[in-house]
Amino acid sequence: MKFLRRLIKVLVALVLLVVIAAVALVFVFDPNMFKPRLEAMAREQGIALNIDGNLGWQLWPALGVEVNDIRVAAVSAPEQTIAALDQASLRLAIRPLLSGDVSVHHVLVDGAAFDLQVDESGKGNWEQLLPAESDAPASSEADPQEAPASTQPPSQTSSDSADTARMELAVEQITLADASLRYRDAVRGQDFSLEPLNLNVEGFNLQGNPFDVDLGWEASVEDRELFGSDPLQMLGELAAQVTLAEDFSRLVLVDGKLRLDFARAGASDDIRLTVSATVEQLMTNPSFTAELNLQPFSPKALMAVLSLPEPEMAGAEALTRVALNATVEGSAERITVDPLRLELDDTTIEGRAAVTDLSSGAIDVALTGDRINIDHYLPPPVEEEATVDSESPEGPGSSGDEPIIPLDAIRELDVAFGLDFGSLTAMGLSMSDLSLRLLAEEGVVNLERAQLQAYEGRLDAGGQLDATGDTALIDLVADLSGLSLGPLLSDLELDEEVQLSGALNADVSAETRGVTMSQLTEALNAEAAFSGAEVRLAPLNVERKFCEIVSRVTDSNAVAQKEWADYTELTALSGRLAVDGPVFTLESLQAGVERLTVGAQGTLNLKESRYDFTLPLRLGSESTSEGGCRVSSNYWLDRSLSLLRCRGDLESLNPVSDCRPDASGLKSLVKDFAAYKLKEQHGESIQAEKARAEQKIEEEKARAKEKLEEEKRELEEKVREKLRGSKESETAEQGDDEENAEPSSAEERLKDLFRR
Repeated sequence: MKFLRRLIKVLVALVLLVVIAAVALVFVFDPNMFKPRLEAMAREQGIALNIDGNLGWQLWPALGVEVNDIRVAAVSAPEQTIAALDQASLRLAIRPLLSGDVSVHHVLVDGAAFDLQVDESGKGNWEQLLPAESDAPASSEADPQEAPASTQPPSQTSSDSADTARMELAVEQITLADASLRYRDAVRGQDFSLEPLNLNVEGFNLQGNPFDVDLGWEASVEDRELFGSDPLQMLGELAAQVTLAEDFSRLVLVDGKLRLDFARAGASDDIRLTVSATVEQLMTNPSFTAELNLQPFSPKALMAVLSLPEPEMAGAEALTRVALNATVEGSAERITVDPLRLELDDTTIEGRAAVTDLSSGAIDVALTGDRINIDHYLPPPVEEEATVDSESPEGPGSSGDEPIIPLDAIRELDVAFGLDFGSLTAMGLSMSDLSLRLLAEEGVVNLERAQLQAYEGRLDAGGQLDATGDTALIDLVADLSGLSLGPLLSDLELDEEVQLSGALNADVSAETRGVTMSQLTEALNAEAAFSGAEVRLAPLNVERKFCEIVSRVTDSNAVAQKEWADYTELTALSGRLAVDGPVFTLESLQAGVERLTVGAQGTLNLKESRYDFTLPLRLGSESTSEGGCRVSSNYWLDRSLSLLRCRGDLESLNPVSDCRPDASGLKSLVKDFAAYKLKEQHGESIQAEKARAEQKIEEEKARAKEKLEEEKRELEEKVREKLRGSKESETAEQGDDEENAEPSSAEERLKDLFRR
């Protein structure tokens, strides 16, 4: 018990000693004596520091020091305050000090204010506080005489640090209250103010324990160019729980909530973001993982509040709702967003996106969407003015000579891109099951897959764009099957004058080169083989046209026994199409129309907006159809007849008025049919006369042949007589020398005779 009483007395004595020392410190040592020295040191640095308040001590409930009413200005303009502070205090917990630990109870900064201004010459008032670039500290170079004193062997330094107790920094509370910042630029007419700015940190430490951070601010932005006379108001809040390692190697942020409210001229919008993040190796080679949750907001409303130019879009509801959920991982080499969920208006897109190499910009993207209408995000269609030539330099739009393929940018691409969509609408066309796979590297873009379902049909395509040369080379192949023509033309608004229905199949191969639209169009070379089933063409009736032409040529009344339909049913349709620049050439087309076979050849010129096709017809029986018109002559059977010709302007396409009897073909047909009828009516007499003429010709030929044979015999006899006389003469003249001479052949003598 005696020992316990003595121990209590010692402790009481120690406490009294500390209290007496603290009281003595307060009453004996006045920190205000340092005010002149602090102001003088600041003045030497070009700073006018005015400490109008007191420097004071605090003893309870924590030991600390506080400073009040501080003003900072430039020495050249001490009356123009740049920064001010109403109060700042640092309070230390007493009990940890007794054991040698420094535990900060509260750091308070109240009423800090910064006033930054740029004058008409573009110079900021804070620049007067900065030292001149030529001013270097006199002690920047090491003094050789002091070098040995400041240098220690490594072993000694390490032993000293090991013997020194580690100081743990822990701050129970950090408060920044009623801070403000104002920035004014007289040149740009900008005025930015941040007031108030409040920060509160509870339980700050470097021992790996979490602490809470709350930050709030109100801002006002005035800009004559952007906002006119209505300033932008912004309210911001940030709350999070943070964990920081002692060596700053790891930072963890949990459940961070950011809120931004914007308001201007009666319009408002807000952004709310939740984030959790972990940063590893913060001071050496940082890498991070973060989870982001962006609550739905309206980008269009935000652009209106911020006075940003709103893009022209056809859909009124476009860009009115955006939300994001993502997990982001990254380092100094790469950034990956996986998984990614983006909500854009009524569209949901999921997948992943990554920059696999930040130094080269390599990108790997794979996205899947449910539905989207691309037309809503494109500019609204502009009505063309008939009085303006779109191809002229003064006309609206482009001339076609502007580069649309950036070769340099394509050569730098390193992209793997995949996109799948359940349904989408583009250029008024409805499509589904879209699947794209694209790979770009070393200046070559490969479209490895392009698949989609559209109008009960399917499209499979692939292609390549080569940008390694001085121009772009493009190759494309496509396979189209089962495309329903009626709904397609209806959505394209091309069925006003011509209506087509049925299913179409096509195999297409194309190639072109160039970097402008004009170059690509002029160099286009393509081929297509197509076929169709149950294709209906309206309002043209080819069978009726055929019957009308037959009636006109035969001057008869080949009237059908049925009512004519206002369409043509084409069966077993097939053909080939070639494209050379803006000219489409229909090389062949064949289809059945009842008992008729229809063909077609011709061209369609997009540049001249003209088309010209002939439609040869072949009839396989005496009537065109059951109840159709009948022909009275076999002349019309199984004969290719060029009867119809369709030509006109694409802008005013009308098959009823454009498709008429072929004048040149009809003229030839009338002549040929007249000859046929003449032969048909006077065939027997013509044949008899022909037989008599042929017999007379044969008789004349026989008489001529007989006379020729007689003349030939007479000539041969004369030749033989001359040969005999010539031989006898040569024998008498040559005499005995005849034995040494080479005898002439009969053939040579005969030739010599004819020469004479």
